[in-house]
Amino acid sequence: MADTFPLAASLRPRAIRWLGRLATIAMIALFAWTGARVFWSLTLPATPEAPTAVDTEPSRVAQAVAARHLFGEAPQQGTRTTVTESTAKLYGVVTPTAKGQPGIAIISVQGKPALAIREGEEIAPGLTLHRVLARAVEVSQGGGIQVLRLPERGKT
Repeated sequence: MADTFPLAASLRPRAIRWLGRLATIAMIALFAWTGARVFWSLTLPATPEAPTAVDTEPSRVAQAVAARHLFGEAPQQGTRTTVTESTAKLYGVVTPTAKGQPGIAIISVQGKPALAIREGEEIAPGLTLHRVLARAVEVSQGGGIQVLRLPERGKT
């Protein structure tokens, strides 16, 4: 056997013992590294999805809601309308977040689809959204102000 491995025969028995220990330590380190890698790959949370951009500008959000025609088709321009609880319905309000910003209301007039209207804009011919309150809006018509309120919760 000494003839087949001349290098091994020339090494001292003490050196062979150290090479065996070094190989054992290397194998233990390799198994520890592999085990740690498997452990962390199983316990780490999945990579979260990239956040999507969300528009928070109230007027653009209200216009996007109204553009989806959640309450029917877009209204046609018509003649002068008188505001009463039966002819106009308030679906929602977006109150101003800072001074100087206009409020927005989602209003349907005469059973037509609801639109997002800013303060100062015309709702229908002769009707203007005067002011947006927390649960109501003020509509000006011919110099007079009328109040439209949101329906009570649970009633439509």
